[in-house]
Amino acid sequence: MPSPNERRFSRRQFLGRAAGAAVAVPTLSAILAACAKPGQLPPGVTQLLPARQDRPVTLPLYGREPIATDAPLEEGSTLQVYNWDSYLYKHTLKEFTAKYGVNIEYTTFNNMEEGIQKISTGQIKPDVFFTDIDKINKLVMAKLLQPLNHDLIPNLVKNVWPVYQNPFYDQHWRYTVPYVTWTTGVGYRRDHIDDDEVAAKGYDILWDPQYKGKVSIYDDYRTALGMALLKNGIYDLNTGSDANLKLAADDLVRLLDATNARVSINASYSAFPADEIWLSQAWSGDMVGDQYYLPKGVPTSVLGYWYPKQRNGEVNNDTMVIPTSAQHPVAAHTFINFMLDKKYAFENFADWVGYQPPQNSINPSELIADGVVPKTIPEAVVRQDDFKKGHLLLELNRDTDQLWFDAWDQVTSGG
Repeated sequence: MPSPNERRFSRRQFLGRAAGAAVAVPTLSAILAACAKPGQLPPGVTQLLPARQDRPVTLPLYGREPIATDAPLEEGSTLQVYNWDSYLYKHTLKEFTAKYGVNIEYTTFNNMEEGIQKISTGQIKPDVFFTDIDKINKLVMAKLLQPLNHDLIPNLVKNVWPVYQNPFYDQHWRYTVPYVTWTTGVGYRRDHIDDDEVAAKGYDILWDPQYKGKVSIYDDYRTALGMALLKNGIYDLNTGSDANLKLAADDLVRLLDATNARVSINASYSAFPADEIWLSQAWSGDMVGDQYYLPKGVPTSVLGYWYPKQRNGEVNNDTMVIPTSAQHPVAAHTFINFMLDKKYAFENFADWVGYQPPQNSINPSELIADGVVPKTIPEAVVRQDDFKKGHLLLELNRDTDQLWFDAWDQVTSGG
């Protein structure tokens, strides 16, 4: 496994809004509105209803067809991969090049809005793009994605969890394949905070004033507000209720006042392993990856991760897609299929990113015994059933998205 010096702290780096910041970050809908105005969509096409588990969406093809199955691989070409920083293992990328004779140029973005904007303006023309599921609908409506040829991605059916064979957010997986999964819970330092205390308090422990100066939450409006909703027993993480969002915003303001919490994306990669904070809102993959950031001599047993016992917290996944601008579509399909190979998917997870791919070959009960996941954070292991019990942050319509941003403004302005 790589040493901490080989890893960078911003694998999943969102820009978000810093507490008290005056500069607003535009919504994805606003960015897409600027580059794909309603008049440019096919006649009669309007914004699709956001996908939900009980309202699956089949995304339109707009007359586009997948590439031919017998199209030749672009050997000797350079595949453009556009992703979060350090969200792919460089060794695995080198293995792809050695196996297929296709080079890889790995380009990164700081936040999803930046990534989509650069694709939509043609500033970057990637062959493979990594995106959240709540952006898929808008990407397709803006005609920024091309449909997939399933014949060229046999490892999806062969190796990936059944739940992703026909995902509700992209029926018949016309445009997407899954990359990694994660849950969102509470990370804590077990050398300072007892397991029983965290288990008894759950989300509430982040509000405990006795840990003032030792708490952090994510600098992401959906993730932070979503946690506050769950804390208050509101499980609709895509709510359009003003009352619910005000309740969540008020609660986050109380958290900041009570604990002087850091609002940060990278605290779990820097301040947490460095023992500067003891409690953090945390993605499961961050906690698994933290074992590589601990100072020399500090055991992984200091790591703790709480997720609701009922497994009804936040859960989600990232996807791999091929933009319309892709210059090497066969190599792009080949790369996606390669990343779904059980050997390379596991290597990428266990030796680098810390985020678990939804692979049938991975036995959750063995990840602890094999030392992939530290034994003190078994709740960080993601199971397929989590997607039946957990709750997902999904696409919002523009009006609802604005309500969420308004609630976040309340938090960042101190109430």
